[in-house]
Amino acid sequence: MALTRRALAILLTTMFAFVGSGVLASAGAENALAKGFTYWGYYTWDTKTSSWPYSEVGANDPKSLPKDGDVYGFRWALVVGTDSRPPRADGDFDAICGSEQARDGEKRIAFVLDYGTQTDAPDGDNAPAPRGVCATAQEDFTVQQALQTVAPVRTDDSGFICGINEYPSSGCGEQLSDVAAPPADEKVALVLPGEEETATPGNGAQPGDDPAEPDGTTTDEAADDSSSTGTWTIALAVAAILALAVGGLVVSRRRG
Repeated sequence: MALTRRALAILLTTMFAFVGSGVLASAGAENALAKGFTYWGYYTWDTKTSSWPYSEVGANDPKSLPKDGDVYGFRWALVVGTDSRPPRADGDFDAICGSEQARDGEKRIAFVLDYGTQTDAPDGDNAPAPRGVCATAQEDFTVQQALQTVAPVRTDDSGFICGINEYPSSGCGEQLSDVAAPPADEKVALVLPGEEETATPGNGAQPGDDPAEPDGTTTDEAADDSSSTGTWTIALAVAAILALAVGGLVVSRRRG
C-alpha cells in the first residue's frame, strides 16, 4: 500500500513537472520577442577580408564617390538587436561586371541587391531572388546615382532609401514590436546579368501566395503543423501519466 501510494505520488509529481516545463518553455519563447526594424542596409565589399562592412556614409554622399571596380551591396532585412544582416552573396565584380566596358569619363560599379528572405518580407510582398547588376555611370556619380541607372530607387523626403526595384511595394522601413529574431542567413547564388531568373518570388510562391516549404506546404501551414504536433505530444503524455496514476490508485484500493 505505502509503496503504491509512493509510486502514485512520484507519477503525479512527474506529470506536474512535465506540464510546468511546457509552460516555462512557452513563457521563455514570449520573453525572446523584441523590437525589430526592417530597412535597406547599405554595405561595401571588402576584397581583403571578403566581407560586407556596413557603410558609415550614405549612398548619396558626394564626398564618398565610388571608383571603377567597386562593389556595393544593398540588403532588405528584418534586424533584431544590434547584429547586421549583410547581403548573402559575395561581391564578385568580375562575375557581375566582367563583360561591361566603360568609356572615357565613365566607371563601372557592381551592385549586389539582396531582397532578403520571406521572413523579412512585409505583408503582401514576396521577396525577389537576389541579383547582381552592373552600372556604367559618369565619373562624378554617387553610389545611389549609379544604382538609379540600373534600378528604380524610392526615397523619403530625407533621402533615406525606401525601395529598390519597387521592393517593398510600400512603406519606408518599419519599427516592429514583439518579433522573434530571424533564422541565421545562408549563402545564396545571385541572378547575374544575362541570366534568366529561374527562382520565383518567395521560394516558388506566386504573388499573393504564402511562401512554400520544400514539401509544398506554406510557412504558416508548417508552423501550424509544428504547433499542433507539440500540443498533441504533451496531451498524449499527460493522458498516459494520468492513466498510470489512476491504475495505481485502483490497485492500491484493491490491496487495501
